[in-house]
Amino acid sequence: MNSQNSVAEERELLCAVALNAMLPLANERTLQAAYYILRGRKANQTLQDVHLYNLYPYYRMFPGFSKEDWDKIVATLFQNDYLQPCEGEGPSPKPTFLVTANGRQFAEHAYEKYGFAVWFAPFTRFDLAARIESFWQRLHLLVQTVSQLLGKDLGFVPVVMDKSVQQWVKEQVGPARLREAWEAGLSEELFRLWEPLQPQVQELLVAQLSGVSQVGKTLGQLAKQKQSSKVYLTLLFRYGLAASILRLSEEKQAFPLLSRLVVQENKLDPRLSDSAARTYALVQRGIHKAEIAAQRQVKESTVEDHLVEIALHCPEWDDADYLSSETRAAIMAASEQLQTSRLRLIKDRVGPTVSYLQIRLALARRQEESNE
Repeated sequence: MNSQNSVAEERELLCAVALNAMLPLANERTLQAAYYILRGRKANQTLQDVHLYNLYPYYRMFPGFSKEDWDKIVATLFQNDYLQPCEGEGPSPKPTFLVTANGRQFAEHAYEKYGFAVWFAPFTRFDLAARIESFWQRLHLLVQTVSQLLGKDLGFVPVVMDKSVQQWVKEQVGPARLREAWEAGLSEELFRLWEPLQPQVQELLVAQLSGVSQVGKTLGQLAKQKQSSKVYLTLLFRYGLAASILRLSEEKQAFPLLSRLVVQENKLDPRLSDSAARTYALVQRGIHKAEIAAQRQVKESTVEDHLVEIALHCPEWDDADYLSSETRAAIMAASEQLQTSRLRLIKDRVGPTVSYLQIRLALARRQEESNE
């Protein structure tokens, strides 16, 4: 593939990723919502959209995505007649969009052509995107450090400058017995971990590692070297790391060294964000949201966001104090009748006695149940 073709593929892939992320959001959310998902915005509305519309593979796919780049993609999608503008509904409508028949055809063709089903498969929850970054930084610096130790060359510049990552690696190789274990077993465990992956994924991961006899290449450098699309290599890279994290989490005994990279320290509940986990601890003691807000010195709306997060991730939680079975049924009926998850439209249908929190909890529970 020549450089001109790789540029064309890059543009096509960006449009394909963006359009596939937009499909479930059409006539439901603004174009900006898809941008926030691809960038990995941590706002509760974005996180709930990821859950409601099952967009986990797209979350934080391009954390460095600029608004200028996004606007160019959107402009291309409109120019190609893949998107059409659409006026929102309700008393305070926001402009939304529709995906045309041409757009759906392009999205489906590209999804198949570039193997999205394979590269997206490990992404079944949003926290995996954030864990990928930490996992790679730890692994990258650990491999470099162990390689330099084995080569008896400690005068090297760390490939990761994050102090917390450097401290973690120091804790791993500091004690003599643990350092010897890493020196003896890292290569073998890493080989077994990556052996089941596709050869192109293995090659991509290894090529980015640095050590005493190798300077790792960036994805951009590898894309130029292979005359390939950086976006495509990003999909393969994320897949390889996500698959590694999931396997290490499930087979800790088989990987006594590398499984250390996926341990989530100081987590009250690894299913939740730290703040939501602290709220859940109080919820489990029977404390209501207003009192939780007072105790934690946060806004009550923040606690409500935590309750929705708990509803999404903790099926054992009984939300009866906030949502009766009758109200849940009414919300679900309204959502199905309107064929929407838009809060304002559902609230207009069910009436003023039903709160936005109750609607969000009902929708969160529906998504959580569908993921079981």
